[in-house]
Amino acid sequence: MNLGDKRNPNIGLTKVGLILPSVNCIIEPEFYAVAPQGISFHSTRVLLTETTPEALMRMEEDLDQAARLIETINPHAVVYACTSGSFVKGLGWDRWIVDKLQSIVGCPAITTSTAMVEALRALGIRRVSLATPYLEVVNEREVEFLQKSGFEVVCCRGLGLSGRTIREQPPEKVYELAKRADVPEADGLFISCTDFRAIEVIDLLETELKKPVLSSNQVTLWALLRILKQPDLVKGFGRLLAEMPAFHREGHEQSDS
Repeated sequence: MNLGDKRNPNIGLTKVGLILPSVNCIIEPEFYAVAPQGISFHSTRVLLTETTPEALMRMEEDLDQAARLIETINPHAVVYACTSGSFVKGLGWDRWIVDKLQSIVGCPAITTSTAMVEALRALGIRRVSLATPYLEVVNEREVEFLQKSGFEVVCCRGLGLSGRTIREQPPEKVYELAKRADVPEADGLFISCTDFRAIEVIDLLETELKKPVLSSNQVTLWALLRILKQPDLVKGFGRLLAEMPAFHREGHEQSDS
């Protein structure tokens, strides 16, 4: 039997497990719109209804169960796809999550905060502007996380939002926020949150600002493609995916070597 163009190219090849805050409605459609063919995304969720430090930390209570659920698909890679949830306890919290996930799922894992740091380093960004939808108390924790990771945060602008109101913001609102967050001394701009419609405006912002622009979902996909050793370049969603720069750890050792 010849199925021709009816055969789905995303089934049966590379499986990625996504562990998401339950409120998140943005990352899955963005990944399916942007990712190269041949990758399927399979989600499970941990409970989150408001984006506060206390609620973000409580997601850890569901992490073991979520990892055990996603392990049953035999994934090739797993991502904890929450930026604030993976920096909320400070430097090293993202790595703790990665180690826990890998011990359960038996494959490489990444968090969005880990991907953010690696992507900024890959592009040589040291002075970063930060645009977020978050409450100020969450912004403070992200600034601290970035600074302790070796970056200088030269500007941070937030919308003061929490929970489902984040996903309700149109890309035009994200664009306006990013423009306000950019300052001349910044090497690049990071737009935080996997439930925020940033990937649609990255190319436009890079053209206008003349500097790299990154988003949570963009850096997460970049990190996944490198873990999976997928060479495909993705055009139209920023320099990071269009060029796929390699990240070299200290000592010039490639992270995917």
